[in-house]
Amino acid sequence: MEILKPRTRGRPRYDERDGSANDAFELIARQTLDRSETAPLWVQLKNRIQDAIAAGQLRQNSRMPSETALCEIFDVSKPVVRAALGALAAEGHVIKMPRKGMFVAQPRQDVDFMTSNLSVFGDLTAKGHLVTTKTFEFYRDKVNESEQKVFGVPPEGDVVRITRVYYCDGRPITLTHISLPGHKVPGMEKLNIDNRSIFQTLRERYGLTVQRAERWFTAEMPDEEACSRMGVRHDSPLISIESIAYDYDGGALEYYRAFYNSAVARIHLRIDS
Repeated sequence: MEILKPRTRGRPRYDERDGSANDAFELIARQTLDRSETAPLWVQLKNRIQDAIAAGQLRQNSRMPSETALCEIFDVSKPVVRAALGALAAEGHVIKMPRKGMFVAQPRQDVDFMTSNLSVFGDLTAKGHLVTTKTFEFYRDKVNESEQKVFGVPPEGDVVRITRVYYCDGRPITLTHISLPGHKVPGMEKLNIDNRSIFQTLRERYGLTVQRAERWFTAEMPDEEACSRMGVRHDSPLISIESIAYDYDGGALEYYRAFYNSAVARIHLRIDS
């Protein structure tokens, strides 16, 4: 049986700050990859790194070695390394940051708000996460055509519009454009909504409660605004959401369009028979 052994001479070190990660890869490489295995080398390498992440050998946010360094450490070709890293990135175990390198990703959380009448704020807060917001726009204006259709108001009606980014434990998770029917929320544009749930504000201030919601999803490339405000690459697909929430009277209470980054938290679905 031919065993593929890691090279031990001239192994590149990639940064003193990443010493612990470098030591971890040195340790991982002691367990050699096996050319006689039916599993391809890239799968073996991917599994080796994934197991090290799960075991805590590679800490969250630690920087990965370069492709060249990994080739040296494990004595494999660049296509093998690229295939392994690509699979790890697709599964959310590592993340590539432009001009900075590849890093061990934070574990993805799960969210349930997309399949319930919960808000992203309420869902993540209930799971014990720190949810913060940054508000870019908050004002009252005349309805546009889409809002008029959703809320069933006349052309001269108005809405309250909110554009904000939600952060889960400091990581931007959604960029949301919210519209609320102006006649149901008098004076809301004067309130302080920083780091507060919109649903909670509607309930406590106006006695309005969401009874049900409809949501539509597509995969889209983010526009420049979304890239800038969410800190993602322009070629990183996001989930685009369109949502209408209804109160107990059956009237539309909230309409929003959002970009959602599933690299921060996976979408959880529960299906019962």
